Amino acid sequence: MIAAQRVQAPSCENKIRDAKATKRKLVEAALAAFSTRGYEASSTRSIEAAAGVKRGLIAYHFGSKAQLWTAAADYLMSTTEHDLGEALASLNEADEAARLRLFVRAYVAFCARYPELNRLMIQEGMDRDWRLDWLLERSVRPWYGHVCRIFDQAAELGVAPNFEAHHFYYIVTGAATLMFSNAAEAEALSGRNPLDPAMVDAHADALANLFNSPGDPL
Repeated sequence: MIAAQRVQAPSCENKIRDAKATKRKLVEAALAAFSTRGYEASSTRSIEAAAGVKRGLIAYHFGSKAQLWTAAADYLMSTTEHDLGEALASLNEADEAARLRLFVRAYVAFCARYPELNRLMIQEGMDRDWRLDWLLERSVRPWYGHVCRIFDQAAELGVAPNFEAHHFYYIVTGAATLMFSNAAEAEALSGRNPLDPAMVDAHADALANLFNSPGDPL
């Protein structure tokens, strides 16, 4: 008589790994939905379908749609802060007069890697509600202060345009992000992929050149 084979239950490690993979899928699908369709238009059912997971797993892993949004936004902010921080670390070692230009170039390259960040900010920046307040306190306000300090330091050295740092923040944010967040439009108009490294580099140079002080070489 053949002994019945035992079916081994999944190990605790496998369960943890599977749960992490499911949560990652949900976070990525949520970011895509929230940054393109907005919070209100993104249903938990459509996010679960896009993630390829069973119905009800958002409630199981996150508790609610609002908590999923917070988890997804925090994941995006943490990832981008890490990468942008590494990209800007070299600014402290650069000549003070060159820092504004180097910042602009590094920021353009960063925006090309994370177009969903600007898309999310466009969605959430139109109304003052709990999500915008969360983003402001979590990352945007500290980043705004950092950008303004870089500009003010350049202005003190006479290597910045003659306007306020607040205007610089929105000029550089808009110019650095739009070609990548509207990549389909940009490619349709130019016939070139805006995310091609050569195009990203050319865009970084073009924007940095706008902030040269009089007499600086392009």
